[in-house]
Order: sequence, then structure tokens, then C-alpha cells
Amino acid sequence: MSSGRGISRCLGTGEEEVPSSEAVAVLRSVRSEVGGIVDFECASANAQAERWLGGEAGRLVHHRLLEGAPWSWDGGLFGACVRVATRRVPEVVRVSRQSTLGTVWLLARVSPCDDGVVLFLEDLTERMAAEEALRRDHDLLHAVIESATDAIYVKDVSGRYILINPATANAFHRAPRDILGRTDAELLGHERAAPTLAHDREVMRSGQTATYEGAEGGPGTDRIWHTTKGVLRRGDNTVYGLFAICRDVTARRRQELEREEEARYQERFIGVLGHDLGNPLAAVRLSSAALLARESLPPEVRRVVARIDGSAERMARLVKQLLDFTRARMAGGIPLRPHEVCMVDVCHRIIAELEPAHPECSVRLEVDGESRGVWDEERLGQVLSNLVGNALQHSPEGAAVRVRLAAKDPLFQRVEIHNGGAPIPESLRARLFSPFHGVPLEPGQPKPKHQGLGLGLYIVSQIVTAHGGWLDVASSAETGTCFSVTLPRVTRPLGGPPGKGA
Repeated sequence: MSSGRGISRCLGTGEEEVPSSEAVAVLRSVRSEVGGIVDFECASANAQAERWLGGEAGRLVHHRLLEGAPWSWDGGLFGACVRVATRRVPEVVRVSRQSTLGTVWLLARVSPCDDGVVLFLEDLTERMAAEEALRRDHDLLHAVIESATDAIYVKDVSGRYILINPATANAFHRAPRDILGRTDAELLGHERAAPTLAHDREVMRSGQTATYEGAEGGPGTDRIWHTTKGVLRRGDNTVYGLFAICRDVTARRRQELEREEEARYQERFIGVLGHDLGNPLAAVRLSSAALLARESLPPEVRRVVARIDGSAERMARLVKQLLDFTRARMAGGIPLRPHEVCMVDVCHRIIAELEPAHPECSVRLEVDGESRGVWDEERLGQVLSNLVGNALQHSPEGAAVRVRLAAKDPLFQRVEIHNGGAPIPESLRARLFSPFHGVPLEPGQPKPKHQGLGLGLYIVSQIVTAHGGWLDVASSAETGTCFSVTLPRVTRPLGGPPGKGA
């Protein structure tokens, strides 16, 4: 390779030093007999130029361009050199050549010099690959935005729309050209645009992505939008715009409101029904009790009246559950009348009521410590009756149900009801205490004589919550099922201070 004197002479003393990654060569014109340029001969070149233009041998100086780099003809480099040498006007062009690794892109800067040119070459392959990848990503993102059903838009810092997709244009009921470059105030009017502009200012001020839901959150004002807004930042972290992604949730919100209204109607209906059934049932029970009190009543009539009284009693329990359900859902919780109660006495009473109906099982009561507190005795009876009754119903024949009162903590009372048998299915546990769901029967287990409404465990959970306590359940094939009730020793009645009487 020749020295750099020829290059320096053509560049002049005022030029900056050539980067080591750039190829530089001084080419003299080779002319035909009639004066036309047919090739260029290299007068001087650096190492990079030797490698890129010198062919397989890597020799360029004193050799012709088309001999060392025949690709320069088809790649456009030779033509650029001819134009500059002829017109004496510099050019910058992109040229390409093929290599064993694929297409190599070069940036060629050609300047006139004596009877020839100075050629500067810079490898653009990596830059071109990055630009192509960026272009593909841009095209992909553009296709996603354009086909999205969500309204997507970008505003500049002055609030003017600079990018919108078709869904945004549809939301405004305008053509894109009528939206771009305009603000919400210009499109909607100041009053209608005020809420969404307030959201924009809040996001721009905080710099944090935020989510809004409502008619004022998205484009236009005739729909309900679930909108996510955030800021766009440059590399130096300065904010240059705001983006938003808006999903139309009008149909979903309408359905939710309809379901809520329907649920409220159903709950009111249940409450009214339960209340109105109370008086007729009370009359039936009073009448049956009066008949049963007659000693002269024939035995066959007494049996019929007893069945009527038993059925009326079960109906009264169902009506009470319906009323408790309505209070829990619509009146802010089940009301309590707390006073001093002995939990042991309540357990003995409930066990005595339930054991005769389940002669195949027994109930074992274990007491650990003092079990007195300020609770609603009647409601605690409901809790124990439901939990112990469920335990008896799902226990294997001949097994014992264990009721344990743990009172070592002076501030809390714990009640555990444990039974053996198959565990509660995992899929049911999440909704175990939801209304109108009950514990399913196991395969082969006889169906109870009287099926409830599926409100028992829900009401149990509401009563425990009203006392300020909580309810836990653990169930496995190895240990069986255990419901645990934890109550504070003193319960505050709804809307009043703690006390021992109601």
C-alpha cells in the first residue's frame, strides 16, 4: 500500500483526520482515446480501502478499480465516480456489494481531485440492518394500532392530536383529517372537554400512568371508556406527549347495572316474601299447638297435626334465613343483641337438640378454659346449630363429631367443630360462604330429608362477622373437616358501644 501523501495532498491541510474505520482512496481517471472515462487507477489508499476495493489479493494502489472491485460497476460506485470526475461536483451515495456473509452496504462520499476523485467509504451494514429492523417494528406496531378495536391516540404537550387509529376516529364520528392537529376543546367544546383535559393535566403533571373509567375519560362523550393514559418521553427524559388506550365498556357497564338492579329487586322480593310469610306461618303454628294441647284429639288426627306443626316449624326456619339474608345484604349486616353468655350452655343446648335427629353419630364436647363472653346468644345458637348439623350430616356412620371450646386467650373465644369423612372439594371452598351454595353430598351419601336454601353457611359467616370475629375452614382426606370460629370476648352491637344488655 502506498503512503498517505497522495490522500493528504487531495484532502488539503485543513481537513480532519480520516477515521480508522473509513476507507479512503485517491483515484485517477483512465480515459479512452476520445477522452471518455473507462476506469480509475488508484494512486493512494489506506488499509481499509485496500481490503474493500483490492479484490482477493487486497492490492489496490497502481491497480484499476474495475479490476479489483468489479462490483463497483453494478453497485453504482463506478458511475458516481465518473459523474464527480466529469462534473466536478461532490456526491454522496449508498452503494452495495455482495459478500459471503450477504449484502454489504457502504456510504460513498466522492469529491473531485485533480484528474480524478477522492473516495471515502463507510460501512453502513449494521446501521442499515438496525434501520430495517426498526422499520419492520414500526410497520408491525402501525398494523397493530390500525387494526385494534380499542381507541389509541397520541397528543402533543399542547393537547393536539398527532396520532389516532380508526377506532378513535369512529369514537369522534369524524374523519381522521378533521381530528389531527386539533384539541379536545376544538372538537367537543370547552365544557364537554373539561373532564378529559383535567385527566390529561393530572397525568402530565405527575408523569405517572393512570387509569380512568367513565364517559369523560376517552374520545367523544357518548360512551363509557376504560382509559389508560401515560406520558411519552425522549431519551433525555423530557416529556413530549401523552398517549391513551381507551376500551369501550359501555355494554359491560350497562349489563353490570342491570344485574345489580336485578339483584336488588330479587333481594327486596325475598325480604318482602319472608316478612309476609311470617304471619300466616305463626297462625298455622298457633293453631296446631292449640289442637295438640287437646287431650281428646284422636291419635290419627294428632299425627296429622304434628306433621303440620313440624312442617310449619321448618318453613319458619327457612323464612328466618330469608330475612337474615335480606338484612345481611340490604341493611348493612345482621343486627345483634349482645349480653353475657356462657358458651358451654349454648353448646349443650344445641347438641341436645341435634343428637336425636342423628342417632348414628355422637357429639363430644371439649372445654378448655373459661367460655364466657358478651355475645348474642340466639345468633350463636344459629351458628352452632348450622355447623354442628353440617358436621353430623357429613360424618361417617358411627363416627363422633368433636366440638372444642378453646378459651386460653383472655381476649378471644375459639370454637372448633370437627368431623371425619371426605374433604370439601377444593373447587367449592372459594364460594363456600356465598349465598345459595351448600356443601355437596358425597357419592353414596343419603340425601337429607329436608334440603335447605344454601344460605346456612352464608348466614353463619355474616353472624360471625357482625360479632367482629372470623371463620376458618380446613379440610383434607387425612384429618377430616374443621370449621373454626374466633370471636372477640366482648362484642359491640351495631351502632352502639359495648354492653351486657340490649
